[in-house]
Amino acid sequence: MPMMKTSADSFIRGNPAFGRTVRDFVQRNGLSLLKKNNSFYCGCLKRYNIYMQFIDSHAHLNDPAFDADRTELITQKLPQAGIALSVEIGCSPEEWQPALELSSQHPSLIRAVLGVHPEYACKMNDAAWKQLAALLPDERNVAVGEIGLDYTCLEFTDKEKQQEAFARMLALANQTQKPLVLHIRREGDDYAAYEDSFRLLKHQWNGSSSTGYPGVLHCFCARYEEAKKALDLGLLLGINGCFTYKKNEYIREAVKKAGADKIILETDCPYLSPQGKRGQRNDPSNVPLIAQFTADYLNMPLEELAEMTTRQAKALYGLK
Repeated sequence: MPMMKTSADSFIRGNPAFGRTVRDFVQRNGLSLLKKNNSFYCGCLKRYNIYMQFIDSHAHLNDPAFDADRTELITQKLPQAGIALSVEIGCSPEEWQPALELSSQHPSLIRAVLGVHPEYACKMNDAAWKQLAALLPDERNVAVGEIGLDYTCLEFTDKEKQQEAFARMLALANQTQKPLVLHIRREGDDYAAYEDSFRLLKHQWNGSSSTGYPGVLHCFCARYEEAKKALDLGLLLGINGCFTYKKNEYIREAVKKAGADKIILETDCPYLSPQGKRGQRNDPSNVPLIAQFTADYLNMPLEELAEMTTRQAKALYGLK
């Protein structure tokens, strides 16, 4: 995948926090700050050829929330924000073909991931399983997901049905050797969904993939105890707007302990907008804001975090 040479002006206009990042870079390299304004910072970026690229490792751009501006968003707004690629999740039978088609329409900007969200496990019948098995090997599809257990939606699909579908999805992942995109959500302070998920992963999944990582625990919202179990399986942690919410210090502490080399960035858009944009539609152009918040918390340069998380996302999904 070629480097997205997004202009510094686009970064700064859309994300004022980048000004601070550039200032830090300038100070580390001993340059004189003759002007404290964006045009100076932009000049520094251009002079030193600093270009950052990001990958949104988990998005739902086929959601109706994007019907009015989907093409403009993908072809204009995302490149301007430094988003090199967005991974489109098709997690119900109705979403599989649209996810693949979106990848075909924007082959350099979109990849697909196909699976069955636990909420939709009740929709799966023999025909749907057969269709999914046929679609998973498609080269536009880079992983199996999002799959797992969600004990907040038991009114739609009970635990037994969810676990049955999850086990069947793990069998398909074993066959295709594609990485997992895991969705695990607990009910309040009850971590049974994680306990049951890790049990099934241990007994039903071979833990291997043809890519650099066997999977990712998407939308990580748990303690270090759960993070450690995921890391022990070789999984990455997906970091999104939840990481920025004031109440979620326990998530931030877990991620800090795990380390930046174990995370990738995502939005889960149109949901979970980062702090400061809550209540608004989320989209992949917010990844740099999530990255800036994460870099600040982890006390590391934004450029380093951008490079590291992009490299890890590419390795996970087998991208060049």
